[in-house]
Amino acid sequence: MALTFIVGGVFTNLAIFRYQKHVSAAQYNAYAGALSVIKEAYPEAEEDEIIRNLTKASDAAFGESVLRQYGILKDGELYRGQNKGKTEVILAANLIFLATAAVSLWALILFWKVRSRKLRELGSYVDRVSHGHYELELQKNLEDELSGLRNELYKLTVLYKEQADSAQAGKAALADSVANISHQLKTPLTSAVILTDNLLESPDMDLQTRTKFLQEISRQLVGMKWLVISMLKLSRLDAGVVELQKEQVNLKKIAEDAMTNLEMMAQWKEIRFETNLEDVTVSGDGKWLSEALQNIVKNAIEHSPQGGVIEIETQENEVYCQVSVKDHGEGISEVDQKHLFERFYKASKVENENVGIGLALAKEVVERQNGSITVDSGENGTCFYVRILKYQG
Repeated sequence: MALTFIVGGVFTNLAIFRYQKHVSAAQYNAYAGALSVIKEAYPEAEEDEIIRNLTKASDAAFGESVLRQYGILKDGELYRGQNKGKTEVILAANLIFLATAAVSLWALILFWKVRSRKLRELGSYVDRVSHGHYELELQKNLEDELSGLRNELYKLTVLYKEQADSAQAGKAALADSVANISHQLKTPLTSAVILTDNLLESPDMDLQTRTKFLQEISRQLVGMKWLVISMLKLSRLDAGVVELQKEQVNLKKIAEDAMTNLEMMAQWKEIRFETNLEDVTVSGDGKWLSEALQNIVKNAIEHSPQGGVIEIETQENEVYCQVSVKDHGEGISEVDQKHLFERFYKASKVENENVGIGLALAKEVVERQNGSITVDSGENGTCFYVRILKYQG
Protein backbone atom coordinates (compact mmCIF):
# COMPACT_ATOMS: atom_id res chain seq x y z
CA MET A 1 0.00 0.00 0.00
CA ALA A 2 2.85 2.42 0.79
CA LEU A 3 4.39 1.70 -2.59
CA THR A 4 1.00 2.32 -4.22
CA PHE A 5 0.71 5.70 -2.47
CA ILE A 6 4.22 6.72 -3.49
CA VAL A 7 3.80 5.73 -7.11
CA GLY A 8 0.35 7.35 -7.25
CA GLY A 9 1.70 10.58 -5.79
CA VAL A 10 4.59 10.68 -8.24
CA PHE A 11 2.36 10.15 -11.27
CA THR A 12 -0.20 12.69 -10.02
CA ASN A 13 2.42 15.40 -9.64
CA LEU A 14 3.97 14.49 -12.97
CA ALA A 15 0.57 15.00 -14.56
CA ILE A 16 0.20 18.39 -12.82
CA PHE A 17 3.69 19.39 -13.97
CA ARG A 18 2.84 18.54 -17.56
CA TYR A 19 -0.40 20.49 -17.23
CA GLN A 20 1.50 23.51 -15.95
CA LYS A 21 3.90 23.34 -18.86
CA HIS A 22 0.95 23.18 -21.25
CA VAL A 23 -0.68 26.24 -19.66
CA SER A 24 2.63 28.14 -19.67
CA ALA A 25 3.13 27.32 -23.33
CA ALA A 26 -0.38 28.52 -24.13
CA GLN A 27 0.25 31.79 -22.25
CA TYR A 28 3.57 32.27 -24.03
CA ASN A 29 1.88 31.69 -27.40
CA ALA A 30 -0.84 34.21 -26.47
CA TYR A 31 1.77 36.89 -25.64
CA ALA A 32 3.72 36.08 -28.79
CA GLY A 33 0.58 36.33 -30.92
CA ALA A 34 -0.47 39.65 -29.32
CA LEU A 35 3.04 41.04 -29.89
CA SER A 36 2.91 40.08 -33.58
CA VAL A 37 -0.54 41.61 -34.08
CA ILE A 38 0.40 44.87 -32.34
CA LYS A 39 3.67 45.10 -34.28
CA GLU A 40 1.85 44.65 -37.56
CA ALA A 41 -0.78 47.23 -36.61
CA TYR A 42 1.71 49.74 -35.23
CA PRO A 43 5.02 49.17 -36.98
CA GLU A 44 6.41 52.42 -35.60
CA ALA A 45 6.00 51.16 -31.97
CA GLU A 46 9.11 49.95 -30.22
CA GLU A 47 9.24 46.31 -29.20
CA ASP A 48 10.50 47.12 -25.70
CA GLU A 49 7.57 49.45 -25.14
CA ILE A 50 5.10 46.80 -26.37
CA ILE A 51 6.58 44.16 -24.00
CA ARG A 52 6.41 46.54 -21.03
CA ASN A 53 2.79 47.32 -21.75
CA LEU A 54 1.88 43.64 -22.12
CA THR A 55 3.58 42.49 -18.91
CA LYS A 56 2.94 45.43 -16.57
CA ALA A 57 0.43 45.09 -13.79
CA SER A 58 -2.90 46.76 -14.58
CA ASP A 59 -6.60 46.59 -13.89
CA ALA A 60 -8.06 43.99 -16.23
CA ALA A 61 -11.66 45.19 -15.88
CA PHE A 62 -11.49 47.45 -18.93
CA GLY A 63 -9.94 44.72 -21.06
CA GLU A 64 -12.57 42.24 -19.96
CA SER A 65 -15.37 44.63 -20.88
CA VAL A 66 -13.89 45.19 -24.32
CA LEU A 67 -13.45 41.43 -24.89
CA ARG A 68 -17.01 40.74 -23.86
CA GLN A 69 -18.16 43.54 -26.12
CA TYR A 70 -16.61 41.83 -29.10
CA GLY A 71 -17.70 38.35 -27.98
CA ILE A 72 -14.20 37.08 -27.48
CA LEU A 73 -14.60 36.21 -23.76
CA LYS A 74 -17.94 34.57 -22.98
CA ASP A 75 -17.39 32.41 -19.90
CA GLY A 76 -14.68 33.04 -17.35
CA GLU A 77 -11.44 34.91 -17.45
CA LEU A 78 -8.59 34.39 -19.82
CA TYR A 79 -5.49 35.38 -17.85
CA ARG A 80 -6.56 36.91 -14.55
CA GLY A 81 -5.99 34.65 -11.57
CA GLN A 82 -4.16 32.10 -13.70
CA ASN A 83 -1.68 31.26 -10.96
CA LYS A 84 -4.59 30.87 -8.61
CA GLY A 85 -6.12 28.40 -11.08
CA LYS A 86 -2.89 26.43 -11.16
CA THR A 87 -2.92 26.19 -7.38
CA GLU A 88 -6.51 25.00 -7.42
CA VAL A 89 -5.65 22.33 -9.97
CA ILE A 90 -2.74 21.12 -7.86
CA LEU A 91 -4.84 21.17 -4.70
CA ALA A 92 -7.71 19.32 -6.40
CA ALA A 93 -5.37 16.65 -7.81
CA ASN A 94 -3.78 16.03 -4.44
CA LEU A 95 -7.18 15.92 -2.73
CA ILE A 96 -8.31 13.34 -5.25
CA PHE A 97 -5.14 11.35 -4.61
CA LEU A 98 -5.61 11.55 -0.83
CA ALA A 99 -9.23 10.48 -1.19
CA THR A 100 -8.15 7.51 -3.33
CA ALA A 101 -5.48 6.62 -0.80
CA ALA A 102 -8.02 6.83 2.03
CA VAL A 103 -10.41 4.53 0.19
CA SER A 104 -7.57 2.12 -0.53
CA LEU A 105 -6.52 2.17 3.11
CA TRP A 106 -10.10 1.56 4.21
CA ALA A 107 -10.32 -1.37 1.77
CA LEU A 108 -7.03 -2.74 3.11
CA ILE A 109 -8.25 -2.51 6.73
CA LEU A 110 -11.53 -4.15 5.80
CA PHE A 111 -9.69 -6.90 3.92
CA TRP A 112 -7.35 -7.47 6.85
CA LYS A 113 -10.26 -7.71 9.28
CA VAL A 114 -11.98 -10.30 7.08
CA ARG A 115 -8.69 -12.11 6.66
CA SER A 116 -8.05 -12.15 10.40
CA ARG A 117 -11.56 -13.46 11.04
CA LYS A 118 -11.07 -16.26 8.52
CA LEU A 119 -7.70 -17.15 10.07
CA ARG A 120 -9.30 -17.32 13.50
CA GLU A 121 -12.05 -19.54 12.08
CA LEU A 122 -9.39 -21.71 10.46
CA GLY A 123 -7.53 -22.04 13.77
CA SER A 124 -10.77 -22.96 15.53
CA TYR A 125 -11.53 -25.47 12.78
CA VAL A 126 -8.12 -27.15 13.10
CA ASP A 127 -8.58 -27.30 16.87
CA ARG A 128 -11.95 -29.04 16.42
CA VAL A 129 -10.48 -31.49 13.93
CA SER A 130 -7.60 -32.28 16.30
CA HIS A 131 -10.19 -33.15 18.95
CA GLY A 132 -11.92 -35.66 16.71
CA HIS A 133 -14.54 -33.55 14.92
CA TYR A 134 -13.82 -34.43 11.31
CA GLU A 135 -16.64 -32.63 9.48
CA LEU A 136 -15.28 -30.88 6.39
CA GLU A 137 -17.73 -27.92 6.48
CA LEU A 138 -18.32 -27.89 2.73
CA GLN A 139 -20.56 -24.82 2.98
CA LYS A 140 -17.50 -22.73 3.92
CA ASN A 141 -15.38 -23.92 1.02
CA LEU A 142 -14.74 -21.00 -1.30
CA GLU A 143 -12.47 -20.47 -4.27
CA ASP A 144 -9.65 -18.93 -2.24
CA GLU A 145 -6.34 -20.03 -0.81
CA LEU A 146 -7.64 -20.23 2.77
CA SER A 147 -10.26 -22.78 1.80
CA GLY A 148 -7.56 -24.76 0.03
CA LEU A 149 -5.40 -24.50 3.15
CA ARG A 150 -8.37 -25.62 5.25
CA ASN A 151 -8.81 -28.71 3.08
CA GLU A 152 -5.11 -29.55 3.13
CA LEU A 153 -4.98 -29.16 6.91
CA TYR A 154 -8.00 -31.40 7.15
CA LYS A 155 -6.29 -34.07 5.06
CA LEU A 156 -3.07 -33.76 7.04
CA THR A 157 -4.85 -33.93 10.39
CA VAL A 158 -6.93 -36.93 9.38
CA LEU A 159 -3.78 -38.63 8.04
CA TYR A 160 -1.98 -38.11 11.34
CA LYS A 161 -5.07 -39.30 13.20
CA GLU A 162 -5.23 -42.44 11.09
CA GLN A 163 -1.52 -43.04 11.68
CA ALA A 164 -2.01 -42.58 15.41
CA ASP A 165 -5.01 -44.94 15.36
CA SER A 166 -3.01 -47.43 13.32
CA ALA A 167 -0.12 -47.23 15.76
CA GLN A 168 -2.51 -47.70 18.65
CA ALA A 169 -4.13 -50.63 16.88
CA GLY A 170 -0.66 -52.06 16.24
CA LYS A 171 0.17 -51.80 19.93
CA ALA A 172 -3.12 -53.48 20.82
CA ALA A 173 -2.48 -56.20 18.25
CA LEU A 174 1.02 -56.71 19.64
CA ALA A 175 -0.35 -56.97 23.15
CA ASP A 176 -2.96 -59.47 21.96
CA SER A 177 -0.29 -61.46 20.15
CA VAL A 178 1.92 -61.59 23.24
CA ALA A 179 -1.06 -62.66 25.31
CA ASN A 180 -2.00 -65.32 22.76
CA ILE A 181 1.55 -66.64 22.54
CA SER A 182 1.75 -66.78 26.32
CA HIS A 183 -1.51 -68.69 26.41
CA GLN A 184 -0.37 -71.02 23.62
CA LEU A 185 2.89 -71.77 25.45
CA LYS A 186 1.45 -72.04 28.93
CA THR A 187 -0.32 -75.41 28.61
CA PRO A 188 2.41 -77.42 26.79
CA LEU A 189 5.10 -75.88 28.99
CA THR A 190 3.18 -76.75 32.15
CA SER A 191 2.57 -80.26 30.85
CA ALA A 192 6.27 -80.75 30.06
CA VAL A 193 7.28 -79.45 33.51
CA ILE A 194 4.84 -81.80 35.26
CA LEU A 195 6.02 -84.82 33.29
CA THR A 196 9.66 -83.93 33.94
CA ASP A 197 8.99 -83.59 37.68
CA ASN A 198 7.32 -87.02 37.67
CA LEU A 199 10.35 -88.53 36.00
CA LEU A 200 12.69 -86.93 38.52
CA GLU A 201 10.57 -87.91 41.52
CA SER A 202 10.07 -91.52 40.35
CA PRO A 203 13.46 -93.07 39.61
CA ASP A 204 11.88 -96.55 39.80
CA MET A 205 9.24 -95.79 37.15
CA ASP A 206 8.73 -98.67 34.73
CA LEU A 207 10.29 -98.35 31.31
CA GLN A 208 7.01 -98.24 29.41
CA THR A 209 5.63 -95.31 31.46
CA ARG A 210 8.97 -93.49 31.35
CA THR A 211 9.07 -93.87 27.55
CA LYS A 212 5.52 -92.57 27.28
CA PHE A 213 6.34 -89.54 29.42
CA LEU A 214 9.44 -88.76 27.39
CA GLN A 215 7.52 -89.00 24.13
CA GLU A 216 4.89 -86.61 25.48
CA ILE A 217 7.56 -84.17 26.64
CA SER A 218 9.18 -84.35 23.22
CA ARG A 219 5.81 -83.74 21.53
CA GLN A 220 5.09 -80.71 23.70
CA LEU A 221 8.55 -79.25 23.07
CA VAL A 222 8.23 -79.78 19.33
CA GLY A 223 4.83 -78.04 19.41
CA MET A 224 6.26 -75.05 21.30
CA LYS A 225 9.20 -74.85 18.94
CA TRP A 226 6.86 -74.91 15.95
CA LEU A 227 4.70 -72.18 17.46
CA VAL A 228 7.61 -69.86 18.24
CA ILE A 229 9.25 -70.34 14.84
CA SER A 230 5.94 -69.81 13.02
CA MET A 231 5.27 -66.64 14.99
CA LEU A 232 8.73 -65.27 14.22
CA LYS A 233 8.30 -66.00 10.54
CA LEU A 234 4.88 -64.37 10.47
CA SER A 235 6.31 -61.32 12.24
CA ARG A 236 9.01 -61.05 9.57
CA LEU A 237 6.36 -61.10 6.87
CA ASP A 238 4.35 -58.43 8.67
CA ALA A 239 7.43 -56.23 9.06
CA GLY A 240 8.14 -56.45 5.33
CA VAL A 241 11.72 -57.67 5.82
CA VAL A 242 11.12 -60.81 3.76
CA GLU A 243 11.71 -60.56 0.03
CA LEU A 244 10.07 -63.52 -1.65
CA GLN A 245 12.09 -64.99 -4.49
CA LYS A 246 10.78 -66.09 -7.87
CA GLU A 247 12.18 -69.37 -9.07
CA GLN A 248 10.95 -72.56 -10.63
CA VAL A 249 9.58 -74.73 -7.81
CA ASN A 250 8.50 -78.38 -8.05
CA LEU A 251 5.37 -78.89 -5.96
CA LYS A 252 5.95 -82.65 -5.85
CA LYS A 253 9.28 -82.14 -4.09
CA ILE A 254 7.77 -79.59 -1.69
CA ALA A 255 5.05 -82.07 -0.73
CA GLU A 256 7.59 -84.87 -0.22
CA ASP A 257 9.76 -82.60 1.97
CA ALA A 258 6.73 -81.66 4.07
CA MET A 259 5.90 -85.32 4.73
CA THR A 260 9.53 -86.07 5.60
CA ASN A 261 9.77 -83.17 8.07
CA LEU A 262 6.51 -84.21 9.76
CA GLU A 263 7.20 -87.93 9.72
CA MET A 264 7.81 -88.16 13.49
CA MET A 265 4.63 -86.23 14.29
CA ALA A 266 2.69 -88.54 11.99
CA GLN A 267 4.20 -91.60 13.67
CA TRP A 268 3.01 -90.43 17.10
CA LYS A 269 -0.58 -90.64 15.83
CA GLU A 270 0.12 -93.56 13.49
CA ILE A 271 -0.89 -91.42 10.52
CA ARG A 272 -0.38 -92.81 7.03
CA PHE A 273 0.16 -90.68 3.92
CA GLU A 274 -1.45 -91.57 0.60
CA THR A 275 -0.10 -89.55 -2.30
CA ASN A 276 -0.76 -88.89 -5.96
CA LEU A 277 2.06 -86.52 -6.86
CA GLU A 278 2.77 -85.25 -10.35
CA ASP A 279 5.78 -83.17 -11.40
CA VAL A 280 4.10 -79.78 -11.25
CA THR A 281 6.27 -76.66 -11.53
CA VAL A 282 5.33 -73.13 -10.48
CA SER A 283 7.12 -69.80 -10.15
CA GLY A 284 7.60 -68.82 -6.51
CA ASP A 285 9.75 -68.97 -3.41
CA GLY A 286 10.36 -72.65 -2.68
CA LYS A 287 11.42 -72.11 0.93
CA TRP A 288 8.30 -70.21 1.92
CA LEU A 289 5.94 -72.39 -0.12
CA SER A 290 7.41 -75.38 1.71
CA GLU A 291 6.76 -73.59 5.01
CA ALA A 292 3.13 -72.98 4.03
CA LEU A 293 2.50 -76.56 2.94
CA GLN A 294 4.11 -77.96 6.09
CA ASN A 295 1.72 -75.91 8.22
CA ILE A 296 -1.25 -77.25 6.27
CA VAL A 297 -0.07 -80.86 6.56
CA LYS A 298 0.66 -80.36 10.27
CA ASN A 299 -2.88 -79.06 10.74
CA ALA A 300 -4.21 -82.15 8.96
CA ILE A 301 -2.19 -84.44 11.28
CA GLU A 302 -3.49 -82.65 14.38
CA HIS A 303 -7.10 -83.04 13.25
CA SER A 304 -6.85 -86.61 12.02
CA PRO A 305 -7.98 -89.50 14.23
CA GLN A 306 -5.43 -91.95 15.62
CA GLY A 307 -4.30 -94.25 12.82
CA GLY A 308 -5.92 -92.07 10.17
CA VAL A 309 -4.98 -91.33 6.57
CA ILE A 310 -3.96 -88.05 4.94
CA GLU A 311 -4.23 -87.75 1.16
CA ILE A 312 -1.88 -85.39 -0.66
CA GLU A 313 -2.24 -84.74 -4.38
CA THR A 314 -0.76 -82.35 -6.95
CA GLN A 315 -2.30 -81.43 -10.30
CA GLU A 316 -2.46 -78.59 -12.79
CA ASN A 317 -4.61 -77.05 -15.50
CA GLU A 318 -4.25 -74.18 -17.93
CA VAL A 319 -4.69 -71.55 -15.19
CA TYR A 320 -3.07 -72.78 -11.97
CA CYS A 321 -1.14 -75.54 -10.23
CA GLN A 322 -2.68 -77.11 -7.14
CA VAL A 323 -1.73 -79.09 -4.04
CA SER A 324 -4.57 -80.63 -2.04
CA VAL A 325 -4.28 -81.98 1.51
CA LYS A 326 -7.21 -84.04 2.80
CA ASP A 327 -7.73 -85.50 6.25
CA HIS A 328 -10.54 -87.73 7.55
CA GLY A 329 -11.29 -85.99 10.82
CA GLU A 330 -14.58 -84.68 12.15
CA GLY A 331 -14.65 -81.73 9.77
CA ILE A 332 -14.94 -78.00 10.43
CA SER A 333 -18.23 -76.19 10.99
CA GLU A 334 -19.27 -73.36 8.68
CA VAL A 335 -18.84 -70.87 11.52
CA ASP A 336 -15.28 -72.02 12.18
CA GLN A 337 -14.43 -72.00 8.47
CA LYS A 338 -15.02 -68.23 8.34
CA HIS A 339 -12.33 -67.68 10.99
CA LEU A 340 -10.04 -70.57 10.10
CA PHE A 341 -7.17 -68.38 8.83
CA GLU A 342 -7.33 -65.82 11.63
CA ARG A 343 -4.37 -65.76 13.97
CA PHE A 344 -4.78 -67.69 17.21
CA TYR A 345 -8.33 -68.68 16.36
CA LYS A 346 -9.35 -71.92 18.01
CA ALA A 347 -12.13 -73.97 16.46
CA SER A 348 -14.95 -74.98 18.76
CA LYS A 349 -14.27 -78.75 18.48
CA VAL A 350 -10.52 -78.46 19.01
CA GLU A 351 -9.22 -79.50 22.40
CA ASN A 352 -5.45 -79.15 21.89
CA GLU A 353 -3.64 -75.85 22.10
CA ASN A 354 -1.59 -76.07 18.89
CA VAL A 355 -3.94 -74.04 16.73
CA GLY A 356 -4.33 -70.59 15.36
CA ILE A 357 -0.97 -69.62 13.81
CA GLY A 358 0.08 -72.17 11.19
CA LEU A 359 -2.84 -71.63 8.82
CA ALA A 360 -2.54 -67.84 9.14
CA LEU A 361 1.14 -68.10 8.16
CA ALA A 362 0.31 -70.41 5.24
CA LYS A 363 -2.34 -68.05 3.91
CA GLU A 364 -0.01 -65.05 4.18
CA VAL A 365 2.77 -66.84 2.29
CA VAL A 366 0.57 -68.23 -0.48
CA GLU A 367 -1.33 -65.00 -1.14
CA ARG A 368 1.93 -63.06 -1.38
CA GLN A 369 2.90 -65.38 -4.23
CA ASN A 370 -0.24 -64.76 -6.26
CA GLY A 371 -1.98 -67.82 -4.91
CA SER A 372 -4.93 -68.76 -2.74
CA ILE A 373 -5.96 -71.26 -0.09
CA THR A 374 -9.50 -72.60 0.10
CA VAL A 375 -11.07 -75.22 2.33
CA ASP A 376 -13.82 -77.75 1.80
CA SER A 377 -15.00 -79.52 4.94
CA GLY A 378 -17.76 -81.97 5.80
CA GLU A 379 -18.53 -85.05 7.88
CA ASN A 380 -15.92 -87.09 5.99
CA GLY A 381 -13.06 -84.74 6.73
CA THR A 382 -11.43 -81.54 5.52
CA CYS A 383 -9.54 -80.75 2.34
CA PHE A 384 -7.29 -77.73 1.83
CA TYR A 385 -6.52 -76.55 -1.72
CA VAL A 386 -3.37 -74.51 -2.39
CA ARG A 387 -3.48 -72.94 -5.86
CA ILE A 388 -0.71 -70.93 -7.50
CA LEU A 389 -1.45 -69.08 -10.74
CA LYS A 390 0.78 -70.01 -13.66
CA TYR A 391 0.87 -66.52 -15.15
CA GLN A 392 1.77 -63.94 -12.55
CA GLY A 393 1.77 -60.20 -13.09
